[in-house]
Amino acid sequence: MKPSGRKYINLVREFFIAEMKLEEQGTILGFIWILLYPFLMLLILYMLFSKRLGKGIEHYEIYLLIGILHWEFFSKATSKSLKSLISKRQILLNTYLPKAALILSSILVVFISFLFELIILGGFLIVSGVGFSEKVLFFPFIVLIELLLIIAVSLVLSCLNVYFRDIAHFWNVLLRIGFFLTPIFYPIPKLISEGKKGIYLLNPMTQIIIFTRDILLFKREPSFMHMFLFFSFVLVIFTTSCLIFKKLKTNVLEKM
Repeated sequence: MKPSGRKYINLVREFFIAEMKLEEQGTILGFIWILLYPFLMLLILYMLFSKRLGKGIEHYEIYLLIGILHWEFFSKATSKSLKSLISKRQILLNTYLPKAALILSSILVVFISFLFELIILGGFLIVSGVGFSEKVLFFPFIVLIELLLIIAVSLVLSCLNVYFRDIAHFWNVLLRIGFFLTPIFYPIPKLISEGKKGIYLLNPMTQIIIFTRDILLFKREPSFMHMFLFFSFVLVIFTTSCLIFKKLKTNVLEKM
């Protein structure tokens, strides 16, 4: 018997609380480390690239931090949710539970950390003198798009990890490659030729980071048409992912 909408939300909440207790976030030091990690990465990348790749970019530290926070959210959430079904193998074999609820609860744990990191980013914006403009109202929509993208990727990965147990290693390699193919520490015009720019921009994380930098750092109003087309693109990915998940999840218990 499938749970109703309210019961489904309660299940996600209960799984989320359980995940939080299992995480390092159960201790104060663990929580502090999770928050410090992106900023330690910021320090390292700033020392390595500020003089060459960051030349000419005002507030390069914030430029870097925006890229790091978005990428870390995507990387951590997809990596964690990838293992969400396998890690709950015994529970799934003995009790009927909606598999998507397990995946969503894993993503939610990382999302909470991301929100705290965004608060610190806000502090950086204020202290540096960049501040906020009315363009910040577009930012929650960008976060929503990234969340949809993460859910889409996670639904497929978590099922594939049941069918093929080495998917986690393969995904880790792809994330490492993706880090360098996404403009986290460099501006696109400096390294990507005009002819290859169109292909490069097909990376959804590239678009998300560019939108956020425009909104928060450069205070540019994003093109409504551009945002609509990008949202539609991610929505297609999300819908396709849901269909694949619906097909794959039917045999998940047998493959476990």
